[in-house]
Amino acid sequence: MQIGLLETDVLYDEFIDEYGSYGLMFEKYFTHINNKSKPLTFRYYHVQQGEFPESLTECDAYIITGSKAGAYEDHAWIPPLSAWIVKAHQAQVSLLGVCFGHQIITQALGGKVEQSHKGWGVGVRSLTTSAHTQFKLPSTLDLIYSHKDQVIEQPATAVNFLHDDFCPNAAYTLGKHIISFQGHPEFSAQYSRRLLDMRSASIGEPTCSIARSSLQQATDSEFVGRLILDFFVNNLK
Repeated sequence: MQIGLLETDVLYDEFIDEYGSYGLMFEKYFTHINNKSKPLTFRYYHVQQGEFPESLTECDAYIITGSKAGAYEDHAWIPPLSAWIVKAHQAQVSLLGVCFGHQIITQALGGKVEQSHKGWGVGVRSLTTSAHTQFKLPSTLDLIYSHKDQVIEQPATAVNFLHDDFCPNAAYTLGKHIISFQGHPEFSAQYSRRLLDMRSASIGEPTCSIARSSLQQATDSEFVGRLILDFFVNNLK
């Protein structure tokens, strides 16, 4: 299966040598957890430079990464990305959105995104799952979060399956082809600590200290990764 990585930002300069890019973190993450007989391959698209798939069939599935930008901000690359999302949805192409990706898919398909008055959601957080016809889920899913923007209203036909009082729209599916998460299954604890340190002045205390401590606990990232890959494969059948 070939996965297209729509990179919507570059990492902070001091992170590039060690982590490469947002897309590379996804490539390493999915390669590590893939236990299927068929290998995964990856193709990169640098959205901020205007790179998009020439055809929706170039890849079997696509991922829209996180970004330091807000979905509602006035950037020249956001309207063409939104238009591409609409076309992908109409064609029922397999698509994953994470953090900014979650938000831009939502906005492009009629939902609402804004900067939350609740502040930053950071560190490992345990959210409650909802009954879902496509998945067998545990009662909670623990993932790493790093966001201040939130999905306020999901697209009309989206089915929510992860929530808490702080982030009521943390994950949803749309049909059998779109799956979207506010959390970061691809983030490592090490990367998240460094990101927290960089943003500590903006995030503030005690939020940063609590988030750092939370990164010592295990997450459900491997479960979520397998769920995503199975979701992609099922849409190809």
